[in-house]
Amino acid sequence: MNHVSDYFVIDGHCDVLYQLEQDEGQRSLRERPEGQVDLKRLQEGQVAAQFFALYGGEPNRLMLAQSSALKQIKLLYRELKTNPELVLAGSREDVLKARNEGKIAAVLSLEGGEPLGDDPGLLEIFYRLGVRALGLTWHERNLLASGVGDRESGGGLTALGRMAVRMAQELKILLDVSHLSKRSFWDLIDLAQGPIIASHSSAYALCPHPRNLTDDQARALAQTGGVIGVNFNSPFLRSQGRAELADVVNHIDYLVQLVGPEHVGIGSDFDGIPAGPRGLEGPHRFPDLALALKERGYEDKDISNIMGANFLRVLP
Repeated sequence: MNHVSDYFVIDGHCDVLYQLEQDEGQRSLRERPEGQVDLKRLQEGQVAAQFFALYGGEPNRLMLAQSSALKQIKLLYRELKTNPELVLAGSREDVLKARNEGKIAAVLSLEGGEPLGDDPGLLEIFYRLGVRALGLTWHERNLLASGVGDRESGGGLTALGRMAVRMAQELKILLDVSHLSKRSFWDLIDLAQGPIIASHSSAYALCPHPRNLTDDQARALAQTGGVIGVNFNSPFLRSQGRAELADVVNHIDYLVQLVGPEHVGIGSDFDGIPAGPRGLEGPHRFPDLALALKERGYEDKDISNIMGANFLRVLP
């Protein structure tokens, strides 16, 4: 009988805090049957740590972006108070401690540097609030960088963006390339030191979506010691129709063959996508992904790395 032993899950990206904000705080993370992520399903999925994105993608409306990000942090803090099985994690040691205590570690990531406005120094404030990963922009161009949706300027990192990168590295905040334009990506690769992540991107060679990584990008990211979290959004996995569990495995497998099992993880994008793939509708189905990797011929050690240990390694 196929069985995967001794693994835990770290999911590199979900958007549930944004959904809670859109509900104006009326819903709880404990159980959300209308959504994709809640504590019950995280527990069923053997999730040790979840990266919770703070979405503030309002490039021309600084106050709105800041307010949105801070409201999402406030909502997470509310959940921490009412759900003792959820704890804020700022380090690898925090995640391991939470796991040993049977709790779920929450790691905050800033999906877009819009809340920083023209002051990268604000990143220190967000760090003190728990942020441990930063994507410089969400889709469009902002004061820091160009995203994949910026087809006009052809720009990369700005001077402010370079300052934000240096500040992030001083604070040991992970840098995330998932929404960057190609030029911004390569600017970051040239500038940054240490592991860089793609929290929720898949393989361009299998599905030519602009949010996916080309082979050259994947290799360059792996050379930093970083991790690519495969995204579960159907348009990132296949050109037409709703994706299946096998499509996720195909993207994982392709990237493993390209850069090695120590540089591949999962970045579901749950609650930021219309629906998960069939067979991976929510985090409660993560064990089915582990089993599918086993059936594809993966050894338990590599499955453990892909399901969570790789993201654990790059945490400060």
